[in-house]
Amino acid sequence: MIVLAVIAIVVAIGLIPESAEDVALKFRDQCRADGMDFRETEAAIGIRKAFVQLRRLSSDQCVARGGKMDRDQINQIASHVAIGLAAAYGREAAKAFDGWIDSCPDEEILYDDARSARHHHTVGALREMGLCYPPKRADMSEDFRNSFKVVR
Repeated sequence: MIVLAVIAIVVAIGLIPESAEDVALKFRDQCRADGMDFRETEAAIGIRKAFVQLRRLSSDQCVARGGKMDRDQINQIASHVAIGLAAAYGREAAKAFDGWIDSCPDEEILYDDARSARHHHTVGALREMGLCYPPKRADMSEDFRNSFKVVR
């Protein structure tokens, strides 16, 4: 009976999700194990926090604007976040952040709510131009129908 209780407690502890502090400590330990010093480790954590801040700020503004947000506006927000990052962790951290943002597509920066608002804005603009996206009646084209023919 005691053995079953111990097993149940161990399983329950394994099911408890990690807190944000636990994840940060694990990342900090991994950085130290990779040979990074304190300054580099804290800069790496700051860059990740700045990326989350950029995602939230960009997504909130995109939703507030009804999906009317392009890459230039995201880059403008990123430059403001990078200024704070440079002040807190140095110029190298800001350069690393800018490089990361430049390599990320918009879909990775914006959260789901902002991507949805952006999609609705794009679909509305296409409908205004008469392109009716997505099509009201999606008839299969001849090529699509032929792709399902069984060739013997």
